[in-house]
Amino acid sequence: MINPEISLSFRTLALAQCGATILAAALWWLGAIVGGFGMENATAGAAEAGILLVTSLLALVLFSPNKKRPIATIATLWSAASFVRFLAALGGSTLLYYTAQFGLRSLMFSFLLTAVFLLIAETKVLSSMLLKIGKLYNE
Repeated sequence: MINPEISLSFRTLALAQCGATILAAALWWLGAIVGGFGMENATAGAAEAGILLVTSLLALVLFSPNKKRPIATIATLWSAASFVRFLAALGGSTLLYYTAQFGLRSLMFSFLLTAVFLLIAETKVLSSMLLKIGKLYNE
């Protein structure tokens, strides 16, 4: 059996990552201001979302989704890239904690909010891409 090779859309994945992090940062900012948690918490959350966005885009560039790969390989590489990306983002968050002296709870919860939004957006985009490709091969 021949394992088909596919490539993923860099632009679509990058837009999904940008949209997810911007939405998470906006919700965090709005929640911090409306909830009365202060400008420092709002800024910490937005900075954390920025770190996740930069880390995600760098990981996406290194992953190079436009390169043709076997379908099974793409799934494995994407899982590994996501794991490494979140470890790198945690490292960047740790640096942000020590250099900017933001509160740990703000950074942690903002990281989790943004990470969940990123995972949901990426899963939705990847599953729709793979579904389209699967339909092409099954016809």
